[in-house]
Amino acid sequence: MNITDFKFAILEYTRKINENINKLFNPIFAEYGLTMLQGRILMELFHFGILSIGNLAESINVAGANASAMCKKLENMGYLNRARDKADERVVQVDLTDRGREILLQINEKMNELISRELYKEGEESFREIIRGMEKLNDILERIVSCNQ
Repeated sequence: MNITDFKFAILEYTRKINENINKLFNPIFAEYGLTMLQGRILMELFHFGILSIGNLAESINVAGANASAMCKKLENMGYLNRARDKADERVVQVDLTDRGREILLQINEKMNELISRELYKEGEESFREIIRGMEKLNDILERIVSCNQ
């Protein structure tokens, strides 16, 4: 495979993967009145716990101001709490409310049901192989990026 084909394959498959992730997760999030990005924010908080708006924005790859606005909306919906850091008032911390955790448990259960069907068909080793391939691709891309900074 030449470099041009490799670049095209990466771009094409990342587009297709993102499209299919959206098709899989959007309907589940929509049941709870959430957009894909709002669902992603709640999932990050569910997984990592309390995060600053800056760390959250970095983890979902959006601007801090956008993450802050989305968190404000999610707070108004009753899914998360925002609070200024006592040590540094410039920093805003966000965390799930009990309602947010309950919703995420329901969302997680629905996602697990969908994914587990394919896991049992394919076998666990197939899923591990996919993760290893994604990790390897990411490692290669990180090395390329770091060489060009």
